[in-house]
Amino acid sequence: MELSISRRTLAVVGIVLGLGITGYALFGGRSDEEKIRALLDHLAEVAGVSGTENPVMRAGRLRGAFADIFTKDVRVQIPELSSLKSGREGLVALATQAGTAFRSAEISLGSVEITLIASGQAARVRCTATLVGDRGQGLRKDERSVRFGLSKDDGDWRIDSVSVSAAEED
Repeated sequence: MELSISRRTLAVVGIVLGLGITGYALFGGRSDEEKIRALLDHLAEVAGVSGTENPVMRAGRLRGAFADIFTKDVRVQIPELSSLKSGREGLVALATQAGTAFRSAEISLGSVEITLIASGQAARVRCTATLVGDRGQGLRKDERSVRFGLSKDDGDWRIDSVSVSAAEED
């Protein structure tokens, strides 16, 4: 049995496939806001603390993850940590220390407001970061306002600045 497909049928199939691919690229891909939100969710997940992860292993894991999340020269402002070294390596060191300070810690980001600027090549995010962690005396909750600056690098979003509000007094 021989299968014969006409040129016209092949042309129609080619056009339909072409339109489908173009439609997906234009309308089916994730928006910049969705990509930014996914990046922030990934940050909250990898920065959390669970169990007793070895500090050397945690630093290696964070170094790899943070390369996809932060620019190399990310600027960070956290009022309690005035001596924090800027840059991705400073953040790796800080997040590694969190693994030894907390038995467990979960981070979530809420009230996320994303503003695209500079013709879609940069963005600003305002949100509330909530940390629920245990340092050995039971769970405690800390909420802070956080501002992120992001820039697009070869189509991928990276965080280039982080500013955390001061802790509220108990």
